[in-house]
Amino acid sequence: MKKKDGILILVLLAAAAVFFLGYRLWNRKTPEEVVVYVGEQEYARFSVKENREFLIETEKGSNLLILKDGTADVTEASCPDKICVHQSPISQTGETIVCMPNRVIVTIEQASQKRIMNES
Repeated sequence: MKKKDGILILVLLAAAAVFFLGYRLWNRKTPEEVVVYVGEQEYARFSVKENREFLIETEKGSNLLILKDGTADVTEASCPDKICVHQSPISQTGETIVCMPNRVIVTIEQASQKRIMNES
């Protein structure tokens, strides 16, 4: 590899990093709702501003969801591996916590357009 090849690679990597960071900052969306899905069905929806505990009960088991200070965290689960309990709390749009054995998905989303229109 020649010196010019190395410089070209570094320039391309730097440009990709700048593009990636710029894209992430430019498209950052304000988190508004915590949405709980069981299987493919929406189970519950809460504002990220709420502070509460919510028990998610499914045919497969249960999970305890804690909403506090703009974060969502699964703190207890009946599943054997407890991977969902060991995940960090989520607080940004698009982040998720998944409990595969109980078929539970907790995600942070923006408010849906339909919901916003109904509140007006």
